[in-house]
Amino acid sequence: MDSRDTWWLWAAFERWLAALAGAGSAALFGGFLVWFTGWSIAVGAVLRALASPAEQADLAVVAGRLMPAIGTLFALLTAFVITNQWNRSRDAERVIEAEADASIRLALASGSPRLEGAPLRGRHLAYLRSVLEEEWPTLADSDAGRPETVEHLMVLQREVRDMAGVEGVSDAVASELALSASEVATTRRDRLGLAGHGLPAPLFLLTVVAGVVLCIGAVSLAATLDSWVAAVVGGLVVTVALDLALVVAISDPFRGSMRVVPRPLRAVCGARDEGQFGAWAIAGAPGAAPR
Repeated sequence: MDSRDTWWLWAAFERWLAALAGAGSAALFGGFLVWFTGWSIAVGAVLRALASPAEQADLAVVAGRLMPAIGTLFALLTAFVITNQWNRSRDAERVIEAEADASIRLALASGSPRLEGAPLRGRHLAYLRSVLEEEWPTLADSDAGRPETVEHLMVLQREVRDMAGVEGVSDAVASELALSASEVATTRRDRLGLAGHGLPAPLFLLTVVAGVVLCIGAVSLAATLDSWVAAVVGGLVVTVALDLALVVAISDPFRGSMRVVPRPLRAVCGARDEGQFGAWAIAGAPGAAPR
């Protein structure tokens, strides 16, 4: 079969994985736990019904020899995936913090002497509100970003260039205005670059297969053991299920119950109402009264 004929299967699987990552924690972890526990019990019942005691003993020997290698593979895969995805979430948090820091520096620089900073701060506030209200909800999609936000950013950049060229403005203030405005644009680009790229479907599929094979091996061993010992082996099934649920939960920094939130950017917007940053009180900003 041509790869183009199977591409839609991968696309459908990736869409399903993205939808799964967007589920709540209770549904996600509970769903994996019920799913793995259910089919593991069914596999154990089938083995007891179809295999003789001698065949079950032989199967347990084979499973016992394979489980260390399969368990190591599963542990390495999940460790790699969890570490990689957790680092992406931390990178997203650092980018948002840097975006908020650049916004604060731009607001403070616009309040320097000989500058009429209220129009610039109004443009900046409009941009931040566009990020939070219009662009942020799109970060869970592969086509993250909004043209309205781009327009606000372009207007803000033009305003900064005009202000930096005002006669009498010191080189230090002009440099700080240009640098902070550039960092606002750069951090937005980095934020969009981290969005819409969740867990690679082939890697997740390989991890699931390793977990399923590991659980089947555990069930094969449990079928020949005392019920109390089998209950301990069954704990492995629960661990694998919760481990895979955690992989899905952190698969995308902007999707699901463990997603990154724009708290630093909201804090910058809220600073205007709290009167922080001195001249941050904005005259002429959309939806705000002059102070």
